[in-house]
Amino acid sequence: MKKHAIVLLTLAPLSCLAASAEEQALQQQLDLLRQQLIQQNQALHQIQARLEAVKASSNNAAAATGAVAGTAGATAAQADTTRRTPEAGRSTEDLMIEQHNVFDRAWVLDFGLSYQHYNRKDLALRGFLALDAIFLGEINLDRVRSDQWVADLVTRYTINDRWQLELAVPYMMRSTNYQSTGKENSSRDFEEESVTDGGLGDLSLAIYYRVLAEDENWPDLVWNLRAKAPTGKDPYGIEVDTSESGNLITPKELATGNGLWQLSTGFSLVKTLDPAILFANLNYGHSLKRNFNDISYLPGNQPGSIQLGDWYEYGLGVAFALNERFSLSFNINQRITLESEQGSEGFPMEKVTGSDANAASFGMGATWAMTDKLSMAVNWSAGLTTDAPDYSIGIRFPYRF
Repeated sequence: MKKHAIVLLTLAPLSCLAASAEEQALQQQLDLLRQQLIQQNQALHQIQARLEAVKASSNNAAAATGAVAGTAGATAAQADTTRRTPEAGRSTEDLMIEQHNVFDRAWVLDFGLSYQHYNRKDLALRGFLALDAIFLGEINLDRVRSDQWVADLVTRYTINDRWQLELAVPYMMRSTNYQSTGKENSSRDFEEESVTDGGLGDLSLAIYYRVLAEDENWPDLVWNLRAKAPTGKDPYGIEVDTSESGNLITPKELATGNGLWQLSTGFSLVKTLDPAILFANLNYGHSLKRNFNDISYLPGNQPGSIQLGDWYEYGLGVAFALNERFSLSFNINQRITLESEQGSEGFPMEKVTGSDANAASFGMGATWAMTDKLSMAVNWSAGLTTDAPDYSIGIRFPYRF
């Protein structure tokens, strides 16, 4: 027993030494693994940071590429619009020259030719009714047919994008046919006489000022001031011819102007609602009083004064640009003229009964851009009231410099 105890006592320190060596080894392995884990975590964080940096760089490059592509697309679209704008603008410009004003052309020369036709019939009864059923007296049916041609040259000079000047020089030819039925109290016999005359008309000078330029919310608004000079042949004091029967009276010559200075002012506006273009105008005119050496058709001079009635006029219309070079328009116009006044020398002015007028018409037109500088505009209108021409036709050729 003593031997076994001695052996155990001897082995105990040895086992303790073995256990201590194993513990140290395990501790070393554990420390090594912890160190490796720390290094792996550091490597993991570095790789993660690099990955995020790469992703950020890729996103910035994509955004830059998209921005460049968007800019290129916008530039292409703008370039495409720029290419198309002059053509679309040309069709609109032709309409505005006819109905409004264009301020982006330094000089425009416009030649026009127009024709108007009047046809009036008047039944005149001179007598009385017998037994409330039988008419005793003269029955006259007067008919007046008038044709009028006007060739005018209009030049417009644009000072800047706000101011514009205009000068219009017309030349007029008139032909009037007079017929009267009832010669010698007969309903079958009639007399006829024609008078043809022509000459320079009344020149006019106008000033235009652009109050507002068109944008998304406002129309293009232009104010105008026009002065018309009495350069044409006035209708006062013209002698007349009387037929042998005394039934038909005709003038010896026809007037080409009204003989008075006239001033007018107003506004015109245009609003573009693609593909439609709306336009309107409103004007007021006044004639200055003037003295004449002769105001009567009777033989001899009868001096006096004449003042034509003021007038108000408006116009409304719509136009459509069908393509880059062709457009159509429709319009209605009305002009209301008040009674005129006249007075012989030494007597007060008196209103002339029946001298007022109401002229309304409906018209349509077409414009065609023939070349880059020359256009053709055709218009037609029909009278809606008896004071307006039965119909009129006009053609114009504006040339842009």
